[in-house]
Amino acid sequence: MTAGVQSFLDEIPAAMMDTAFKAAKRIQGASDAIIATHIDADGISAAAIAGMTLQRLGIDFRTMFLKKLDDRAIASLKSDAPDLVWLTDLGSGSVSKLQDIPAVITDHHRPDPDAPQRKADGQLQLTDFNRVDHVNPHLHGISGASDLSGAGATFIASMAVAQENADLSPLAILGSVGDLQDQKTRRLEGLNRAVLQLATDLGLVEVTEDIRYFGRETRPVFKMLEYSSDPYLPHITGREQESISFLLGLGIELKVGDTWRTWASFSDDERRTTIDALRDHLASCGRKDSTIDRLTGEAYTFVREERGSPVRDVKEFATLLNACGRHGRAEVGMRICAGDRGDALLEGYSLLRDHRSALRMALDVAKTKGIKRMKHIQYFDAEDEIEETIVGTVAGMLLGSNSVDRTAPMIAFAESVEPSDVQMVKVSSRGTQELVSRGMDLSVAMREVAEKVGGVGGGHNIAAGATIPSDRKDEFLERLDALVGSQLHR
Repeated sequence: MTAGVQSFLDEIPAAMMDTAFKAAKRIQGASDAIIATHIDADGISAAAIAGMTLQRLGIDFRTMFLKKLDDRAIASLKSDAPDLVWLTDLGSGSVSKLQDIPAVITDHHRPDPDAPQRKADGQLQLTDFNRVDHVNPHLHGISGASDLSGAGATFIASMAVAQENADLSPLAILGSVGDLQDQKTRRLEGLNRAVLQLATDLGLVEVTEDIRYFGRETRPVFKMLEYSSDPYLPHITGREQESISFLLGLGIELKVGDTWRTWASFSDDERRTTIDALRDHLASCGRKDSTIDRLTGEAYTFVREERGSPVRDVKEFATLLNACGRHGRAEVGMRICAGDRGDALLEGYSLLRDHRSALRMALDVAKTKGIKRMKHIQYFDAEDEIEETIVGTVAGMLLGSNSVDRTAPMIAFAESVEPSDVQMVKVSSRGTQELVSRGMDLSVAMREVAEKVGGVGGGHNIAAGATIPSDRKDEFLERLDALVGSQLHR
């Protein structure tokens, strides 16, 4: 055992490792398995960790990519009757529904509130289910919203199977960044930090203090500034020519021949010059120090990947996975995570281009539809004009823009295309860290209100989702507005 591996294991709470070892025993004893996972970057990264763990054990498996673990999905898992179901980045909210399914859950969402509970060592934990081994940070007093992702929980179980799986640590980092767990403090915290330290000790990930905007490896720098949002750059964000003029004013060459330069191609001096000028620009526009500080933070690089590739910068890699998952090709993202740099990566590039185009059009639709403000929440209804798989991303992008009120969470509706006896609608919600610090918990709010109108919901305190009957949208909004208001006032 290397010193880095031992240091990582020492960071994991003993009770959590005990559960991970129980899960490992169940995994190792399986003859065949189904991996059931979510379709976002965290879920795809988690599935890749689980898949490579099973592959190394010689266990046959197949993967199911799910938007949610509903009754229909659970019934399908039961009918397939595998030796093991490994649920990654989902499952915690449905423990009581799994019944006799032999399952390992490695998730970071809030656990099932309907499952019996007991006190252990002063912490609230779920009662052990005979056929379920459950690795979840919430069961050990650790935040699943900021301190460990679904991929991170899956990595801990993988390490309990074999310490040689330490080389999968970059995928856990990928899942955490994909789940925006570095947003609050501009760096990974909690158990994510322990995973990051292991990955850097192994020479797989490089950590630098750098600009936080998306596209360091692949976007022309003027495009990176044009599409900046956190922080928003007055007179630059959304303005291509102003972005180019700003950089030219710094005396920086923006092209090599006919090729636009990316941030990764800038020298250290050029980066410092640009960052200093952007800080001065924000200050001259009256932005607070806390806003200016968000310009820079930790950036994570997969050092063994080719320069200029979207799988080298972790934030870009996560966006590539989201593009695969949100457009029905999550298995392509899983293959890329597993190392396919041929056909899978090429298809991923194509999906990423389609994803960016779809988001641009969806933002225009949302703005045209108009954002309606209630007392404590704001919302837009995309109806059937925005795909349900990306409407939450659009809500987050709108809330991060300078033109939208950030004092209320953003709620978004989109028509659900999943089979159902009644017409259903997908609801996505996004908040801010400031609202969370004031008491808002969208996971609780969405779950409780959805259940009251005949739907289901859950997620994290800052981002959550639900599916409800479409004819009860108005009631849902009224109840949600009241509940979020009570959270904030409390």
